[in-house]
Amino acid sequence: MLLKLNEELEQSVRERTAELETANRELEDFAYIVSHDLKAPLRAITSLSNWLASDYAEKLDEQGQVSLKLLVQRSASE
Repeated sequence: MLLKLNEELEQSVRERTAELETANRELEDFAYIVSHDLKAPLRAITSLSNWLASDYAEKLDEQGQVSLKLLVQRSASE
């Protein structure tokens, strides 16, 4: 009786472990996809802010230059 209960418990643990490993893989895949999807707009912002910095920086006042520099730094630090 005790041996049978132990075997059932061990089987249950194996099954639950397999379920958790599957769920963990799915969560990792989801996190990778979300990370990739969030980085795409950030790359576009980085490209645009670099373009603005190279073409329009001299036309901006000091505060505009500081803001543009901050935008370039923050968007590039993905």
